[in-house]
Amino acid sequence: MLKSLLYSLLIITTAVRFVDMVYLISTGGTTLPVSVMIITSAMIIYGGLLIAKKITGSIRIGQLMAFYCVQAGIIIFNLLTIAIFYPLQLSFAEVLIVGSFLDLIVDFCAVYMCLKYMRSSFKPFVKVIDGEKA
Repeated sequence: MLKSLLYSLLIITTAVRFVDMVYLISTGGTTLPVSVMIITSAMIIYGGLLIAKKITGSIRIGQLMAFYCVQAGIIIFNLLTIAIFYPLQLSFAEVLIVGSFLDLIVDFCAVYMCLKYMRSSFKPFVKVIDGEKA
């Protein structure tokens, strides 16, 4: 259940950012710095690779968690870059590329749920010797 939910969120975020990136590049009406565009493109490619891996096989919960960690880091970088070096007024299409605090909250919740799932799945083995736990 958790994997399918996180995978669906991965598809939605990657697809929305890809379509928005194509739109901004094709119209040429963006004032975003090149570093933000390149790093966001790398995140889109990483999401696309995970989607392709899921289509051809399966992906683990750890790989989904890694995607959300990378996405959170990229959003933090984008927000800091825009706020410090390029104080701009962003359009809605540019906000989809940069990310927002809501995206960060969703990413951190996804990472927390993955960690909780991984901890509950891997219970430590208990060795019993003469009726007592070792």
